[in-house]
Amino acid sequence: MKRVVGSLLLLPLTLLSSETKEYDGYSYFSFGMQNIKYEENIVLNNGQHVHSSAHATSPVYISGSLIRVNEKFDFSIDLLSTLLPSETDEHWYLDESFVQQNKFDAIISHMQFLGHYKLNNNHRIVFGPIYSLNSYKRYTFKDQNGNDIVDSDTGAKIGLLEERVANLRLSTGYWYESAPQATPNHMRYRFNALIGQTIWTQASNTGFEKVVFDSINSYELQSSAYAGYTILKGLEIGLFIEYSRQEKTSTDVADDGHTKWPKNTLTLYQGGVSAVWNFSK
Repeated sequence: MKRVVGSLLLLPLTLLSSETKEYDGYSYFSFGMQNIKYEENIVLNNGQHVHSSAHATSPVYISGSLIRVNEKFDFSIDLLSTLLPSETDEHWYLDESFVQQNKFDAIISHMQFLGHYKLNNNHRIVFGPIYSLNSYKRYTFKDQNGNDIVDSDTGAKIGLLEERVANLRLSTGYWYESAPQATPNHMRYRFNALIGQTIWTQASNTGFEKVVFDSINSYELQSSAYAGYTILKGLEIGLFIEYSRQEKTSTDVADDGHTKWPKNTLTLYQGGVSAVWNFSK
């Protein structure tokens, strides 16, 4: 009888060990397309409204890992970058009247580090920092009639202008894992939704030397979903979609009293193919 009781007592520990192994970590790599919409809005001192808009579609890659820490905590790392920025036209409007256009391209990148507090293995509360670095290049400036725009002081054509914006945000949200990674003959789903508040910013533009903005009046919303199927032991292939919106909610004025950094919104839609693996199982 003692042997039977002992075996029964060990049974829950065996099940727990099996579940721990099943819900081990994994790595992934994704490739797809990224649709970018970038807009700026500013009200001039005379009350006129200036609005710009640019759309571009470029290849993107995303990679990362989910690392199991213990029964209550996991940790994830995600890296994203535009691979080859596509050239597009950016249009500028003054009180709804078209006044200018220029060529535009954007490189979007971020690093995301999230701690996972597991309500259970499927449902998690996540929290952590996200660092992003966005680069916007503008060139070939034309007025509404197609004429080159020149510098008012030198009379020369305006050359390449690059704006770089670095942000550090603290984000929190919800993360769902439907099943252990690479479960045989089984679809697996993942979903997350996060909101992040900016805590540090550094923005500069090559058109304004020695002017750096540090406004933290911005936030980010993001969400992603994935569905994958096991094709080999330890390997899944699936599809992903992602959405994010970075919004700067105020217009900021530099110390010179003239140079301004407008309100702006960056909206991203991304989708493609993912490979997810853990060959140590």
